[in-house]
Amino acid sequence: MPDGRTEIATSERKIDLPSTDVLLVSLPFGILHSPSLALGVLQARLNAAGILTKCRYLALDYAALAGVEDYGRIASGFPRTTDLVGEWIFSHAVARKTIERDQTYLARTFAGTHLSEPLTRFVEMLMEMARTAGDFVEYAAHEIVRHAPKVVGFTTVFQQNLSTIAVAARVRQLAPSLKIMLGGANCEGSMGQELARAYPFIDVVVSGEADLVIVPLVRSLLAGEDLSGSDHFVEAQMVPDLSNYTSPTFEDYFGDLRRLWNRPELNVQIPLETSRGCWWGMKNHCTFCGLNGATMKFRSRPAADAFDEIVENVTRYPGSRICFVDNILDYRYYEQLLPKLTELGLNLDLFYEIKSNVTKPQVKALRDAGVAHVQPGIESLSDQVLKIMKKGVLAIQNIQLLKWCAEFGIKADWNILCGFPGEDPAEYEMMARLIPLLCHLQPPTRCSEIRLDRFSPNFTRSSEFGFFNVRPYEAYHDVYEGLPPGAIANLAYFFEADSIASSKLMEYTADLTKTIDEWRRAYSNSRLTYVELKDRTVIVDTRSMLPGRPIRVLNPLESKILRLCDRALSAPSIAQEVPDASLGEISKVLNDFSETGLMWCDGVRHLSLAVSFTTYLQSRGTTKVQQAIDELVRAQRVNETAGCIDIL
Repeated sequence: MPDGRTEIATSERKIDLPSTDVLLVSLPFGILHSPSLALGVLQARLNAAGILTKCRYLALDYAALAGVEDYGRIASGFPRTTDLVGEWIFSHAVARKTIERDQTYLARTFAGTHLSEPLTRFVEMLMEMARTAGDFVEYAAHEIVRHAPKVVGFTTVFQQNLSTIAVAARVRQLAPSLKIMLGGANCEGSMGQELARAYPFIDVVVSGEADLVIVPLVRSLLAGEDLSGSDHFVEAQMVPDLSNYTSPTFEDYFGDLRRLWNRPELNVQIPLETSRGCWWGMKNHCTFCGLNGATMKFRSRPAADAFDEIVENVTRYPGSRICFVDNILDYRYYEQLLPKLTELGLNLDLFYEIKSNVTKPQVKALRDAGVAHVQPGIESLSDQVLKIMKKGVLAIQNIQLLKWCAEFGIKADWNILCGFPGEDPAEYEMMARLIPLLCHLQPPTRCSEIRLDRFSPNFTRSSEFGFFNVRPYEAYHDVYEGLPPGAIANLAYFFEADSIASSKLMEYTADLTKTIDEWRRAYSNSRLTYVELKDRTVIVDTRSMLPGRPIRVLNPLESKILRLCDRALSAPSIAQEVPDASLGEISKVLNDFSETGLMWCDGVRHLSLAVSFTTYLQSRGTTKVQQAIDELVRAQRVNETAGCIDIL
């Protein structure tokens, strides 16, 4: 940490800024590269009601001191989200810690980790950040008071609770008459009730969507009305529809960003929302998902309104990526919104969460509209485990989507979850054997044991789903030291539990975990592509995890079957499309393709794993598609294997 932290935090200040009615604040460890959507929406609503409101992104101040890279590692949950490193740092500003307790926490957090020199320096830096957390709290509290607000509102999401509690407590000391509000995901339900109960210096804690309650609540606070009857806890009414949605404002975020430093490497993302809730969760709540505690009902904005807001933000913040925070893309948008974005002809960079059972035309529509990055909710490549999760998709559909994303140049973020009671260990052996066939496709981030997140069916109906001895992760007892166990359980969002699966989990997932690591290393040098040449097909296969021939030319029947199986099809369905071939001939081709790794069969359906080279080139904007194919043909005719591989 820079030596100037204490000097910055304790230097004398004058209240030389224009006063404001409300100051909305984001503290560490909030997301650095993106403004808060919640604060942006609430600021816009308050200003529209004539209540002068500003936002202050003090997380940016802290990152300027701590360093962007180290801040980002902590905010993203290094080394594990459930270690709560960011919360642990600011817990030192809430209550005094003993050296022994800190050493125990750090030893547990980094247990089993090889402490290389860079990691040792990182741990030492964490200790210094913890030691000086109070200095930043002092700085942040004075910054808030310097704006002379009448009401200050803190957003708290994930690792923002302890910094918020520490700063709010100091603000109360500096400005006893200042009203203090808390809101955000950490305030939902029993978590918010416990915050109000455990920290009485907070005037009001708001649970849920604050859109409709924020203006009357702030007016009450400004008028000095007594909120004691509410027990300092307000449960906001869910917004019934989004037709009168208030677009967020982010000017204060960019103002703080420009004032502190010019950091283009932050790659700023503009958060927007076109829907709330989850249409799939309304039908069948995925067992591990803890989102939408009281707001599962799916509500979508009119496509025309969403389009206008996208255009406005792209124009206002050129070069910034648009990141939609929707839990799931409205399936109607494939026809109502995406084509309009395509017509814009702009070089958009959009992110959406989608369901993986989409069609190929829908994937193309995403890419044409500028959606370059998706989170498709692929949590397994096993039908049996996906059924336990209640995902409503098949493993072959997940693989199919990964292939189409590769074809259209869309990045897919996904991981594999394990540890579900009732899962068959043999499924993880099957996935480990499957991976070499897929090493040319986007690999998962990791294979992770599931958490029991608050509001998820695994948590709310834990015994029904095979979990017992449910408890907050141990780190919660470190960060909320001094609170009784019941209070800590109310404040926690991440829980662990015992199950039949957990006792042998490490054993039966070891091979899969190792193979995923190999996949991640092999991905950049692995290709499986094909080019259509009239009635024949040239396959180029450089998958480094799978031995085979790099070049293969398919005959007309093989070519037709490979192309048909661009989407998963059963053998009878294939036979209907190839009436001039017998079922025996078709089965022979399918068996050959499966044995050589050109296809995968889930026992019923067959899926080609090869990526269309033509589509691949077109999706990346190349204008020399035919030239590349011509070069490939020439190379293949003279059997220049190396030349073919180089082209593809």
